[in-house]
Amino acid sequence: MAQIGLRHFKYSPIGTDGGYTGAKKLAGAIESTASLDIAEAELYSDDELTEKAQEFTKGTLTLTVDEDSDSVFAPLLGHSKDEETGEVIKTTEDVAPFVGFGRVLVKLVNNVKKYKAEFFPKVQFKPFVTDGKSKADSIEFQTPTVEGTIFSKAETIDNKVKMVWEKHQTFDTDAEAQAYLDNLMKATTQGGQTSGTENSNEGGEQT
Repeated sequence: MAQIGLRHFKYSPIGTDGGYTGAKKLAGAIESTASLDIAEAELYSDDELTEKAQEFTKGTLTLTVDEDSDSVFAPLLGHSKDEETGEVIKTTEDVAPFVGFGRVLVKLVNNVKKYKAEFFPKVQFKPFVTDGKSKADSIEFQTPTVEGTIFSKAETIDNKVKMVWEKHQTFDTDAEAQAYLDNLMKATTQGGQTSGTENSNEGGEQT
């Protein structure tokens, strides 16, 4: 199999109750990389390695997007935005909220397209400033990059509380992959019921 595409950066703020508030589109996806910090310990006995433990501690998610819209990135990074003037103010006291983040990787498996939806339950993005460059004889696109820290999030699995840092599933269609992410980030009302998501299945299935 081979990865041949990247789509649908989606996110949802995590509410005070630990639940999500509904999937939203972050921006157009250009590039995405993830690196992990893994704690390791080795036990030697009788002059040989007898045990080895590996455990996820945190990760770094780096996204290149097509647009750093203030309406999205100001609240995502904890900045204030004046709704009347559009002015964004960044202070030393700003705190970025925790969010869930998802993406869809397009793969080719036995000459058939598959859509792998990956979800990171708890991410906190870092403030950034977009680079700039003067136009020369040729036009060159400048694209913003945002970096976030991947955390683990408590979840009950098989009646046990476990710390989850990633989950994914592969589908036959783009629409199914998007629906999977939207469902993971669906909003919860006070009555415990779920409500609809924002920007759900935007654009429908793509090929």
